[in-house]
Amino acid sequence: TRVAGGVVRGYPAVVDDGASVSLRIEATPDAAARATRAGIRRLVLHAVPSPVSYVLDHLTANEKLALAASPYPSAKALVEDARVAVADAVITRAAPDGIVRDRAGFESLRDAFSAAVTDELFAATSLVARILLSLRDIERAMKRQNSLTLLGALGDIRAQLAGLVYPGFISRTGPARLAHLPRYLAAVAERLAQLADQPGRDRQRLTEYERSAAAYTDAGGTIPLADDAPASLAHARWLLEEYRVSLFAQRLGTAEPVSAQRILKTLRG
Repeated sequence: TRVAGGVVRGYPAVVDDGASVSLRIEATPDAAARATRAGIRRLVLHAVPSPVSYVLDHLTANEKLALAASPYPSAKALVEDARVAVADAVITRAAPDGIVRDRAGFESLRDAFSAAVTDELFAATSLVARILLSLRDIERAMKRQNSLTLLGALGDIRAQLAGLVYPGFISRTGPARLAHLPRYLAAVAERLAQLADQPGRDRQRLTEYERSAAAYTDAGGTIPLADDAPASLAHARWLLEEYRVSLFAQRLGTAEPVSAQRILKTLRG
């Protein structure tokens, strides 16, 4: 738009308003793309009937028990968040940048989501139930540790768990990364099992981890990860979890090579 002899540029976006979507002009292409990805997801979620009630009715008793103890306000809210995560996964497969710009592209996206949502929602919900059951076992094991010398390690574990499982963690983590959480929690359980016998070794390993975690924080990283975090920070955030596995439960293996030097290199972009 020409204003007072100059040109003001705006970038149109489809914006997620929750119950609807709207059009808005953003100041930068990145902001418009970020908003539009969420807007397209909301359009897809509105365009396909939700199977959340059906999934809730067909969970096993053990899964229902696990979901009842989640950080979400209700099991329905949890499964609905899992539906958002499934939508993100389907959209990414169909349109890697998460954006479509015409009716044909949107209808293809809608149909892909409709075909996949029920099966993938069952799979995601079952995975989350496993995660929550593992979390419950870890919390019970932590209550049995009452030595003052272990307070630092236990505090670190609590902080780690809070950064993995929290309200909204399913959609913010995404199905691909969510699949690694059982291994991360298994590493926590293994660390706890060894903690009382080897507190000094745990402290040494924690110090190594804290150096990398401090570098991540200094680079602007947060846990949980910010929605608009750049790719380098997103990669480094999960490298930190892999680094924990390599330090405290090496036998479980890591999803990719990891070291303090690799984390620093990732942070530098």
